[in-house]
Amino acid sequence: MIVCMSTHNAMRFNVTLPAKIGQRLKASRNHSALIAESLQEKFAREDKARLNATLARAYTDAAKEDKQINQDWDTTAGDGL
Repeated sequence: MIVCMSTHNAMRFNVTLPAKIGQRLKASRNHSALIAESLQEKFAREDKARLNATLARAYTDAAKEDKQINQDWDTTAGDGL
């Protein structure tokens, strides 16, 4: 369960975590900072993975286009140009 309350610069959440994670979190000095940093790292990994997937699709599309252009021009290779 997640409950969210918002202020101007921060949001307060009430979350339920597995016991092992809760124990590790409880042992940390600054719970909010640890959670914020962990989420920022996770979101950055997700953003990077999404960007890599987008780039991979774009490179694949560009390679197909380049191959087609090369095939189109391949017919002129033997005409003396």
